[in-house]
Amino acid sequence: MTSPRWLTAPAALVGLAMLLALTVACSGPRSGASATSDISACAAVLPLARNIVHDQGTLTLIRRINQTDADALASKLGVTPTAPSQPHPRHPRPHPAAQTRQPKTCLIVYHGNYPPGTITSASRPAVAGHYALMVLRVRHASIDRVLVSNRLPPGLKPGFSPFKILKTAF
Repeated sequence: MTSPRWLTAPAALVGLAMLLALTVACSGPRSGASATSDISACAAVLPLARNIVHDQGTLTLIRRINQTDADALASKLGVTPTAPSQPHPRHPRPHPAAQTRQPKTCLIVYHGNYPPGTITSASRPAVAGHYALMVLRVRHASIDRVLVSNRLPPGLKPGFSPFKILKTAF
């Protein structure tokens, strides 16, 4: 027995409306923590990091980092952090009480052999070593600072890395 055509049209419209509602619900913004949010936020700067080390070494650590932690990391490695630029004295800022937003930055660490002159953007005093620590700005991918060292500072030990598993599997 076939159903009349006037009954199939509303059923098709209901099915289409449910499919549309499901698509909208699944594509909306997410709230909540993600296990990969730190790494995925830094994915945009990975090609820049690879270019800085000239495709040499092994990707060891990816971590979101703020400016205060980047300054502390630099001082642990003996590098004096650069002072933020001051406004010109004759032209004060229009809103002195307003805080400036710091750019989102990521710490990318490569392990390899980096002799002097290999990484030209490295901060002094250390320009050679086994670790290239790069603090990179996420939006409009650019270099904040590059540090080269023979050791990682305490508290910056690389943990589980899926890249080692992928490298040995293929």
